[in-house]
Amino acid sequence: MSAAAGSGPHTVAPLQDRFERRGVAASPGVVVGLAHVVDRRRVHVPRRHVSKHEIEGEVKRFRVATRRALEDLEGIKGRLPHGEHRQILKAQQLMLRDPDLVQDVETRIREDGRNAEWAVAQSTDAVCETLSKASDARFRERQFDVTFIAERLLRTLRDEHPGEVAPPAGCLVIAYDLSPADMAQMHDHGVAGLVTEIGGQTSHTAIMARALEIPAVAGVEGLIDQVKTGDLVVVDAVHGVVIVRPTEHEAGVFRGEARRYRAFEDRVQKEHGLLATTEDGFHVALRANVALNEDLESAVFHGAEGVGLYRTEYIYLNRSDPPSEEEHYQIAKSALQRCAPYPVTFRTFDLGSDKPCELFAHAHDEANPAMGLRSLRLALREENHFLAQLRGLLRAALHGPARIMLPLVGSLDELQTGLAMINEARSQLEHARVAHAGEVPTGIMIEVPSAALIADVLVQHVDFMSIGTNDLIQYTLAIDRENDEVNYLYQPLHPAILRLLRMVCEAGVRYDVPVSICGEMAADPLFTWVLMGLGLREFSVNPAAVPVLKNLIRATTMADAERMVREVDKTPTAQGAEAIVLAEMRERFPEHLLHGAGASSATAG
Repeated sequence: MSAAAGSGPHTVAPLQDRFERRGVAASPGVVVGLAHVVDRRRVHVPRRHVSKHEIEGEVKRFRVATRRALEDLEGIKGRLPHGEHRQILKAQQLMLRDPDLVQDVETRIREDGRNAEWAVAQSTDAVCETLSKASDARFRERQFDVTFIAERLLRTLRDEHPGEVAPPAGCLVIAYDLSPADMAQMHDHGVAGLVTEIGGQTSHTAIMARALEIPAVAGVEGLIDQVKTGDLVVVDAVHGVVIVRPTEHEAGVFRGEARRYRAFEDRVQKEHGLLATTEDGFHVALRANVALNEDLESAVFHGAEGVGLYRTEYIYLNRSDPPSEEEHYQIAKSALQRCAPYPVTFRTFDLGSDKPCELFAHAHDEANPAMGLRSLRLALREENHFLAQLRGLLRAALHGPARIMLPLVGSLDELQTGLAMINEARSQLEHARVAHAGEVPTGIMIEVPSAALIADVLVQHVDFMSIGTNDLIQYTLAIDRENDEVNYLYQPLHPAILRLLRMVCEAGVRYDVPVSICGEMAADPLFTWVLMGLGLREFSVNPAAVPVLKNLIRATTMADAERMVREVDKTPTAQGAEAIVLAEMRERFPEHLLHGAGASSATAG
């Protein structure tokens, strides 16, 4: 099995006395400790053809193994605190129940005469192959979730167990990759840091490491062949550096860095309950981006003032039936009650492109999905699903300050059609005499250049606007950030981007409509002054970024931010703007602060 095995054949290179390699800073922190190597790169898959009288027995073995695997995952999930990491386990449970996967495995057993292990390996390899070709890194990395459920099924089928990972407390775990079960054990045993050969910022290991606050570096190729258990290792998960067998001087230097980083974290966390107010009295609302209600615990813990972007499309993924109006209502109601008294902004489902959904099969196989049937366009095509979501949100708005946000609006006609659908949902509830909120603030995402250019027109029809920088930058600069050939052109401080941001902010000021910003640019501390100087007073970011941004803003004056923007305006190039910002921010703030929010822009590196 190729994908489910997690790795192909490899050659062991001779050990080096000192080994240094860079990877991705997946979960921030600095730690020096002893390595504990976990290597599970090979899973043996027995392959045999079964006779006709054995077929039903093989199907039964597969079903029993699936049930046992589901129970195991439920037990692991129960050992973890609430958060996005538990949602990863829930997603793997959904994958195990996926009727398409189940049917494919059973078809391979019944029609091809494969034994259960062989059928599982073939089916999951096919899924991994499809995911590996996805344009978005988040979806490419989901193949590793499939890999882990395949491994769990295979070991369960053979009545094998990988054994508990029992690293000593305070060690650094070095692995090719780690399963959610392994990560639960990392949490139980109090490991000090993690390093994996594969994965990135959005891999399941990175997500769980951040949630469990374990420093981690991912994507360090060739590491396992150069380290053995007991080696002294430096993990600098602020800059993404791993050093195996450092010199005595290096180890001392990084131990000092580790102490300084812990002091920095303590200071930032102590202020998490304070408002983000500048030294000269300007308040900046820091809200959270969340995908599911499980993420709300993290948002509240990190001091977010509500939710600026609730990605409701994740409710639709990994399921065979669409969510009902009642399901939308219950989920939104729970979110509003959890975040009270702060608002929750529900973005209507943003499916298509990099978030394909089996419920809407006609939206697949487009030549250019990023510019195809996606987001609001898809919602307007799928009227019944869209109206069910809107009715649920309008009902839930009785329980707290809800806001509804329409994604990927490109024209006034499109906006008016979306607003008409909201009115239609309200009329349906009135006709059915179902209780709902009379008025719910409605806004739009500004994420295509056409919307930014006519922001002064669109703003007259909405209650708020939110700038989605990820798509806005890519559409404006005509580059795919996930394409290694052109991602160097992804430049948040490009003059064209700054002009569009200014146009949207000025339209909001002119018509007294609030403008917020979400996307990775908002979470990067290097850009905070620029965004504030342009007039933005509301940021929506991943929950872990909130304390860092709050700390930075509280040490800032608005005059400083506006002065920086005036300096940036003088340069005609992105490189010039980046140089100004980097010099100023690094002079004023410690390196830990500028990297502590998990900044992922090219300039941050």
